[in-house]
Amino acid sequence: MTRVGLVSDIHGNLPALDAVIAALRREKVDRIVSCGDLVGYGPWPREVISRIQGLGVTGVQGNHDAAACGALPADHFTAAARRAIDWIRTRLDRDELGYLAGLPQTRTVEGMSVVHGSLRGPLWEYILDPWTAGESFRLLETQIGLFGHSHIQGGFIDGGGGVEPIDPRRGEVDLLPGVRYLINPGSVGQPRDGDPRAAYAIIDLDEEMIIYRRVPYDISATQREIRRVGLPRELADRLSLGR
Repeated sequence: MTRVGLVSDIHGNLPALDAVIAALRREKVDRIVSCGDLVGYGPWPREVISRIQGLGVTGVQGNHDAAACGALPADHFTAAARRAIDWIRTRLDRDELGYLAGLPQTRTVEGMSVVHGSLRGPLWEYILDPWTAGESFRLLETQIGLFGHSHIQGGFIDGGGGVEPIDPRRGEVDLLPGVRYLINPGSVGQPRDGDPRAAYAIIDLDEEMIIYRRVPYDISATQREIRRVGLPRELADRLSLGR
């Protein structure tokens, strides 16, 4: 049986990650795949990297990961995001920075293509609409593509008659023969779809099903730590709103 847990955009939010890990253990997943951005915004970059390494998570590099290790300029980040990146660089040691630098921008896991942004722009492009999704479908060489970056749970389906969005509120979506899928598990550490709970997903390759999930976590603990370490207050405030 192959059940793959999907996470993305943890952004240094350890309580959210621990809540998702506990949920994935209850769901009895066989492995976990990350769509990038382990760090950025949140106050526990070292601890998140340690958790991910300890669990043997297979992942790709996100834009915040790349910026933190110096592989990507942070010029186009927001002021709050740049401040967080500067702070993260003072927290990570050589091995941790090397781990982030060594993450590939794209990879294939269990026959699925994995990327942070899109296949056309692995670090930066957001897939937010059917047209942009269609451009990634043109490059998709597997039935299933996994992505993150937007912090919005859901994805897109290409059944041959046009690209349509997936509503994650359905909970479970069947994987159908001849149909292709772009799946976004949502953000573990900073959701932006109006639901502040940590988001994740599961792909059951034997039952041929995508399962979308949310789990509550101690948001106030993350907010307190963001303020304590001196990161921008807006990074704490937005967690309560899921925006």
